[in-house]
Amino acid sequence: MKFWKGFFRLLNSLQWKLVYIFISMCIILVSVVYVVINIGLQNIYYDSFANSIETGYKNWIDVRGGVPESNQKLLEYFTESGDALFFGANSSFLGMTIIDLTNIQTSTGGILYSSEKSYTDDPEAFANNIKTSESLMSIWAGNQLQKSERLIKGANGKYFEYIKQPKDNLIFYFTYQEEAWLPILEKFNYLILTSALIAVFLSLLLGYMLSKTITSPIISVMHKAEKVAEGDFGEQLTVKSEDEIGNLTRTFNYMASELKKTLSEISSEKNKVETILNYMADGVIAFDLNGMVIHANPAVKKLLGDDVVNKPFKEFAIKVGLDVRIEDIVYFEESPVRESDTIINDMYVKVYFAVFTDTNKKPEGIIVVLHDVTEQQKLDSMRREFVANVSHELRTPITSIKSYTETLLDGAMEDPETSKRFLSVIDSEADRMTRLVKDLLQLSRLDNQQMNWKMEKVFLDTIVKTIVERMQIEAQRKHQKLESYVIGDIPAINADKDRLEQVIVNLISNAIKYTPEHGEITVYVGIIYNDIYVKVTDTGIGIPKESLPRVFERFYRVDKARSRDMGGTGLGLSIAKEIVQAHGGTISISSEMGKGTEVTVKLPRAV
Repeated sequence: MKFWKGFFRLLNSLQWKLVYIFISMCIILVSVVYVVINIGLQNIYYDSFANSIETGYKNWIDVRGGVPESNQKLLEYFTESGDALFFGANSSFLGMTIIDLTNIQTSTGGILYSSEKSYTDDPEAFANNIKTSESLMSIWAGNQLQKSERLIKGANGKYFEYIKQPKDNLIFYFTYQEEAWLPILEKFNYLILTSALIAVFLSLLLGYMLSKTITSPIISVMHKAEKVAEGDFGEQLTVKSEDEIGNLTRTFNYMASELKKTLSEISSEKNKVETILNYMADGVIAFDLNGMVIHANPAVKKLLGDDVVNKPFKEFAIKVGLDVRIEDIVYFEESPVRESDTIINDMYVKVYFAVFTDTNKKPEGIIVVLHDVTEQQKLDSMRREFVANVSHELRTPITSIKSYTETLLDGAMEDPETSKRFLSVIDSEADRMTRLVKDLLQLSRLDNQQMNWKMEKVFLDTIVKTIVERMQIEAQRKHQKLESYVIGDIPAINADKDRLEQVIVNLISNAIKYTPEHGEITVYVGIIYNDIYVKVTDTGIGIPKESLPRVFERFYRVDKARSRDMGGTGLGLSIAKEIVQAHGGTISISSEMGKGTEVTVKLPRAV
């Protein structure tokens, strides 16, 4: 079956169609020749037959001096004298019959004489056959004599007829049998048939060769087109001629080259878009008009889960907590982009819906972008909290100063002890405001990178020893034990000495503040790999586990009332963290309620 399918496909190919055209043209030409020769040969023999009759009749008239008046005399001429020889009636293919029209209705058909053999065999049957002649009947009916060059089919074969009418009631009826020229015609037809077979064979051969010159380049173009469709834009086709086929090949090569360039650009753009989508922090998911997912980038899978690609739009909308239908977005939205806010897995997410269309501006689906604004929300919350904390921290001392000042103005100045005590409180609150403003300014400079750093090589162990000695008095007031230990040979680091001292003082000061009387504070200085570390440990009250992630936030206090009473601004650890990070280091804290706290600062050694 496969063979026959291939065979019929081959026969229906363009190459064989061209061969069929060549063969058909050859057959048509031979057929025309066949028809022309057959008709021409018949006409030649008819003309020869008619001319011989006319010549014979003229000679007979000349010899006899005209047509005799009596039929008897005429019959004697043809039966006794053999006048039929004037017309060549002795031939086996030419017959002559003399008919008396006045007696044509008789059984003998009015036949006076006939050289036809069939007349001798059966005169009555011959007479009936003669009466079938349309020309003879037309003359008998009184119509004009009409010549007919067509073959008449009779009982004994085909023949030509020719009629002479010497007198009104007399007819010379001549017949000329087809057998006279049939052998020659058959020879001609044989030659024509032989020529036709040879011509068909040559047409087949030449047609195949000529069509191959046309179809071979087309087949090459077809195979190349198949390769192009498969993505193979390799070698180009060779242009073998300057005709239409050559122009087709040249045009195809140009098309393939331009297509390769276009596909390369499309592929490059596609890769860019895929790369952008894959590495976008925002989640992007596309749906068709039926609500099925057609694309989802890794960010949206991370945000919603891997099973999101199997969810239709309706379930997606439920998952993100939005009451929206795809039809509303595609057909009823005035704005091209719709924006909504929602919360997904404790994250604040801004959702954007946009319709994408085809080249005819017909909607094909929607693209959903999920933008995680959790950090922004946190920053906004922290900003609001920061503003509130600053306002509160400033309002408290201002309120105290205002209250004590008003009290003094109302007459408390008359009492020296009260005045002195009130002025002491005012001075303390002013100092507190000064520290707060100073810390805020320092944080602002750190945030805006406006700090003037004085970087130099310093030794951290020396700085720690000096600070520990300086703060021994403060520790002794609470009967605390403050010690420092240097582990190993500590190399120098690049740092701003004043800012580094500020960090260490803040850490030790916090340890003293939040450690009860008779507690212990220990400071370690050591080296680990390429980092120099300072570790401050205490046996203080500790920090709750839930508060540890927030201790470096600005104005965050574990115990706000107690911290404020101790004179803290809530910015110390925030400033310390900013300074340490500016030096390329890290700061970490660990603590356990009732057992103490440990703060570790790591700074890179000098190169």
